[in-house]
Amino acid sequence: MEQYMDFEKKVQQVHKPNRVNPEALNTLAGVKITSDWKITCKAEPGIVISTVVADLQDYFKVSMNVELALATADAPAAKTIFVAEDKALPERTFTIKVTEGIVINGADPRYTAQGCYALEDKLNMNEAPIIEPGETRLKMRFSMRDINTGMGTECYPEGHLCAIAHAGYTAVDLGMRKAAENPEDAKRVNDTVAAAAKYGLDVYAYPSFKNTMHPDEPGAFEHYDAMYGRLMELCPGVKGFLFVGESCEFPSKDERTTGKSWRESKEDPKSSPGWFPCRDYPQFISLLRDVIRSHKADAEIVFWTYNWGYEKQELREELLRNVPTDITMMATFEMFEEIDIAPNIQEITTDYTLWQIGPGKYYTTESKIARERGIRMYCMSNTGGNTWDIGGVPYLPAPQRWIQRWESVVNTEETLRMDGMRESHSYGYWPSFLPEMAKYAFMEPKPDLHELLNKLIIRDFGKENLEAVLKAYELFSEGMSHCVSTNEDQYGPARVGPSYPLFFKYWELIPRCPVTNGNVNGEGFPVYTYNLDRTEKLQYETEEYLKMARLFTAGVTILEGVIAKMEGAKKQDAMHILQVATYIRNNALTIHRVKRWHYLKGQLGIYVDAVPTWVGGRKGMVDAKKAEKPLIPVEDKRPVVLELLEIIQAEIENAKNTIPLVEANSRLGFEKEYGYSCCKMQLEWKIAMAEKTINEELLPLLAEV
Repeated sequence: MEQYMDFEKKVQQVHKPNRVNPEALNTLAGVKITSDWKITCKAEPGIVISTVVADLQDYFKVSMNVELALATADAPAAKTIFVAEDKALPERTFTIKVTEGIVINGADPRYTAQGCYALEDKLNMNEAPIIEPGETRLKMRFSMRDINTGMGTECYPEGHLCAIAHAGYTAVDLGMRKAAENPEDAKRVNDTVAAAAKYGLDVYAYPSFKNTMHPDEPGAFEHYDAMYGRLMELCPGVKGFLFVGESCEFPSKDERTTGKSWRESKEDPKSSPGWFPCRDYPQFISLLRDVIRSHKADAEIVFWTYNWGYEKQELREELLRNVPTDITMMATFEMFEEIDIAPNIQEITTDYTLWQIGPGKYYTTESKIARERGIRMYCMSNTGGNTWDIGGVPYLPAPQRWIQRWESVVNTEETLRMDGMRESHSYGYWPSFLPEMAKYAFMEPKPDLHELLNKLIIRDFGKENLEAVLKAYELFSEGMSHCVSTNEDQYGPARVGPSYPLFFKYWELIPRCPVTNGNVNGEGFPVYTYNLDRTEKLQYETEEYLKMARLFTAGVTILEGVIAKMEGAKKQDAMHILQVATYIRNNALTIHRVKRWHYLKGQLGIYVDAVPTWVGGRKGMVDAKKAEKPLIPVEDKRPVVLELLEIIQAEIENAKNTIPLVEANSRLGFEKEYGYSCCKMQLEWKIAMAEKTINEELLPLLAEV
């Protein structure tokens, strides 16, 4: 049984202990690295190479049970791993040459480090300190692969940064709201920058000031210099700034908007500026660029159009054609895609999902203009192994579906424009086989990702289990294709998991997990909100989640059979995957039942919306509309009440079945930054609430009908 936050140890573990397979050690052919070898580099190699050779030494000791000495040398030699920079290599390239010794070169120290990590990957795959002779030459496709922390808001301990670098990322991001005013916060940022630099990682700032002056106004430069310029002065090591509409709203003069923040615009039919591609956003972002670059000439300005992908294409294109060409634009890969599920019924892809592979028209249209105008283009790609589809898990074990996403991203990079990626939001980095695969998916030459998946399964489960585990993963991957992305679920049962309550008329707030800072009721509203004017859409989604649950159940059954025959550390790692998949299955069942419950309550004329689904400033979104059709209760209420009783009793069992999962795995049902959670205490509360609903509301109603 794990305690709260025990998972933090796992995300800081870089090298798994004792990865050596005795059979491989005794039978594998190739160059064998033994304790009489050394790791060498030139004198005064710089911070990145100094760090990576020490890391490599630790790897051999911890994972391969071989202790290697460190030494300086001017050139390679037999029985040495020589680590160096070769500026003659093309950008973002590294090589590994294996003869009687090993030579690792990179185009610059960052890619030298990636060459060392790739050597570790090869030995991990071989499960022995043995490697075949020859030369490997790889190029990382993207100049920027950014991911954020898996440990809560802006928390980047050094072990976590080291693990992130091993996974092929080049950058992390963190908020800087308080750094301009709080010396301790500025120190935290600078400490993160310094620690990240040791691993060749850049740091991007995600500021969220309240902007109160239009760029036309006298003194606007000085006003914003006191904010953004001050940040740059205090934290000069930051690579650049990431701006997104909702967190950099400004008093736009565009008459199509309120000109005010979304909080000040709730009762206005117009959108607030953060949710509309205002014609003066290019002017505003240009001013911020000038302010920031007056302090750091090469600071990168990234402008993310996340908030207005639902607006008409011509409005978005007008914005893209007027932004300055010396900034970087960013768009989300799969969002805002419109999917026809039946005549006159449409799903619109919401944030951060594996439900749709992408690219959506939103990303495609903006990328085309970026290519035409020569603007650098980044993508919020959700390629790090997780999404917001199921908020309580560290990753989605659906590799065949991830392969589709990764290959689509590469194809988009080749045919449109994509210079870099931000690969997660909030859920952050988690070590699993998925980042291992993504790392090579984004390298040249293109790998066979299905072959790589087979090798990883053989390594982690044994060759005898390859076919069975592949089938389980196929079922999980198909299951994710039924995980319909909706705003109502992402701000409800998909976030909160099987602890999400089933309220009838009476309701109360979900209790807060003892160790979260956020408000679970803000991210997962306790009373399900869904406009029953869209009943056909609701029923489609209800059936889709049932299909998802059944597919995951089939995959879980296969994995259970495989794991029953396994032993040792590999069995423990496999159990983690099984726990994640089982939690996802349980969550899919909850979402299915919540939707059906909501529909049945509507048949009884009960439609209690405690809090509307959060829509921010998106006034035009379908999920922001109020219900217009009157609810007409069915005449025979007894079958409806009986089905409600059946649903809530099944959910009591589902919650009980989830308790052992969250006790065994502290990361399940838990997200530290925003506070949505599904801990034992919350599951027990859900069970108590369900029993109260049965005894005080449903059974008395059943007696009446």
